[in-house]
Amino acid sequence: MIPGTGAPITGTPPVALLPGAGTPGAGAPGAGAPGAGTPGAGAPGAGAPGTGTPGTGTPGTGAPGTGTPGTGTPITPAVLPPFQFLPVLSDSDGNPNDAFATYNLTVDGNVPVNVATPSGNWTTPMMRYNNSQLPPVIVAKRGTQMTLNVQNNLLEDTTVHWHGFKIPAVQDGGPDKPIPVATSKTYNFQLLQSAASLWFHPHLHTATQVYNGLAGGFVVTDDVSINLETNKQIPSGAFDIPILVQDRSFTADTGTGVRDLVYQNNTMTGMLGDVVLVNGVQMPALEVETRQYRFRLYNGSNARTYDFALSNGASFKIVGTDGGLLAQPVDDTHVLLSAGERAEIVIDFSVYAVGDNITFISRPFASAGPAASALPNGAAFDVMRFDVATPAVDDVILYTDLPPNADIYDRLTELQATTTRDFVMSMGGGGPGGMRFLINGKSFDINRVDELVAAGTTEIWNVSNVSMMEHPFHAHAIQWQVLDRNNLPPVGSDLGWKDTVLVKPGESIRIIGRFDPLVNIGKYMYHCHILEHEESGMMGIFEIL
Repeated sequence: MIPGTGAPITGTPPVALLPGAGTPGAGAPGAGAPGAGTPGAGAPGAGAPGTGTPGTGTPGTGAPGTGTPGTGTPITPAVLPPFQFLPVLSDSDGNPNDAFATYNLTVDGNVPVNVATPSGNWTTPMMRYNNSQLPPVIVAKRGTQMTLNVQNNLLEDTTVHWHGFKIPAVQDGGPDKPIPVATSKTYNFQLLQSAASLWFHPHLHTATQVYNGLAGGFVVTDDVSINLETNKQIPSGAFDIPILVQDRSFTADTGTGVRDLVYQNNTMTGMLGDVVLVNGVQMPALEVETRQYRFRLYNGSNARTYDFALSNGASFKIVGTDGGLLAQPVDDTHVLLSAGERAEIVIDFSVYAVGDNITFISRPFASAGPAASALPNGAAFDVMRFDVATPAVDDVILYTDLPPNADIYDRLTELQATTTRDFVMSMGGGGPGGMRFLINGKSFDINRVDELVAAGTTEIWNVSNVSMMEHPFHAHAIQWQVLDRNNLPPVGSDLGWKDTVLVKPGESIRIIGRFDPLVNIGKYMYHCHILEHEESGMMGIFEIL
């Protein structure tokens, strides 16, 4: 819930029909048209339901229709676990309304975390901030002077990288500035950027520490976003919900109630788990009212790309990307997010009736590379379910244009750029696991500066992918604008501020950005955000002077 202006929606999730893994049955639907209300009391057929359109009459009370059952895997009655809201941390300096904020983070290992799934719950030892069951969220306004005290209680060094933040390099939390075991570090910086869904995670032992549970959301607000909320032009409070999606694998159930995380360093594809967690829960059900909701989607996975959509193919509004709100909402039926990317979407549940269920899914898509997981990248699967539970009068009329003072209107042009740099992402043989992951033919060297950038300049970075796999390219220190993708002008979510861009095999994308002399100084990283690729060498250093 962002920020804590109202109580989260609660309630016992209803009995659900969890789809089986097989192909939907081919049988015709029953002859009686089901009503729009509660289904009849008869037992379901042995196969998956037919494809007939539901009727609108009074629900029947007898046996199901007489159509031939389908031949796919039977649907299994199951109670879905309830959706869990990420905890919002409190400003600990004693005055939450001033221009200063202090937050204390401990980095803890071996935290017993309850994992809820449709087939039962278990406990998994994980890494967590503040010994919390769930990843935390920090909310702060633009202009706030942040003080973040971090205590490392792990048995290995760590950092906290502030992903998407425009801050000095000494505060960025890169791998060159570790927090040693049993020591602490204080990060100090001022928030000088637009309202956005940013996040934080380690940048040392990155793949394993993120996989083991270290991540958190960071929501920046500003006058533009606050005015939209006040004027009921965007959902807020209890109707503004972060959704952190991560995939994990676990050991088998041995009857102890404890299942450990399984990490397999598949260097080629990155770590792909076979259990998809939403805020730490597999396939949760969120009870919603018949109104608009704003969901902040975080792809916190090591390597997986998601193509988020609604199961009925309905459209929603994309209102924000990595670095802030879009000038105009974009109507679409899906949003593709690679590892590290974020998007804000608005779903309107007023078009549904109480009792309706809508599944949030990841659509299938073509993904290069071997199928190195029981759930390969690009496979289709369910993510969570929305259960329409309560009628409501929606008082939000979604904005059509941001006010003219919004930063997104400051579009940079090629004529403003003083430098163009090329970044070629490639893969070859001979490295860890038999593969080398390179940018401009070089593997990462923490003692080498690859690019020198003058503070205050505007640059174009041309990022191309000549490998056989997709790579999300992330650069610290800056929010970019997309000039073009494969020589085509940006559309949809590419129109927003971006710190991470997905570059598919054979693609080339040009991004433009200004290195702000007020905040950008020092050595920063650029890299593939498939964390196993980053740690295998697909990373470089640029220094702003």
